[in-house]
Amino acid sequence: MSRKLVLLLVDGLRADTARDYLGYVQALNEAGRAHWCVLRCELPSLSRPLYATVLNGRPPLDHGILGNGQAGQRCGDTLFDDLAAAGRSSAVAAYHWIYELLAGEVFDPLRHRDAALPSLGVQAARWYWEDDYPDSHLLADAEALRRAHAPDFLLVHPMGMDLAGHRHGGESTGYTFAARRLDQLLAQALPRWHAAGYDLLLTSDHGMHADHWHGGPLAVEREVPLIWLPHQAGEAVCPVPAHWPETQLGIRQFVARRLECP
Repeated sequence: MSRKLVLLLVDGLRADTARDYLGYVQALNEAGRAHWCVLRCELPSLSRPLYATVLNGRPPLDHGILGNGQAGQRCGDTLFDDLAAAGRSSAVAAYHWIYELLAGEVFDPLRHRDAALPSLGVQAARWYWEDDYPDSHLLADAEALRRAHAPDFLLVHPMGMDLAGHRHGGESTGYTFAARRLDQLLAQALPRWHAAGYDLLLTSDHGMHADHWHGGPLAVEREVPLIWLPHQAGEAVCPVPAHWPETQLGIRQFVARRLECP
């Protein structure tokens, strides 16, 4: 059976918040069924530049997406190009900025809600454009795509953590509750993904400051989790997989190598 992978890009999730409030994920970690580390995101620690970095493996100063206002600008070649070239299929449930980075056009919700990107091997997608779109709905969208299309790669991008951080701050009960809620949703979704043969890589684009924002070099804004949750865990502690990303720039290569792309 060929490898299959879910990349869960949780927007605005601090590394320390993941450690302290993702109880289900920590249960898997304590059972030896996860590999957990911390990455420092690239700068500026803003969403659109770092979506591009995760997708194409280059820092913002190289790919040129330097702020959140660059609507409709493509970020260059990405991991989806790697997967398409290898004949691997993909699906995406994500915020509309990711559509713009891949398609190179401004998102129109009346046209692009379910727009696939066949040239990139994205055979099905569900894009949202309101920041308060619930994580519960987004994970349900992702599961519907998986069940309908059985893609080799599934990108899932929930926004609830980032929204809670901007509303309440990165050290608030509103922010930590959003993490607890996400953990509960994962406890429903991840067993299904594992049963279907999907490994999970969970990470984030950036962290969140107590002042309700991010963008700078402070640890609370830059340090994000990187968690590997394979669908088949052995009796021993989950080993570090080959080509493990040492920085955020390595996620593209890791995805391609895990899915056996040249």
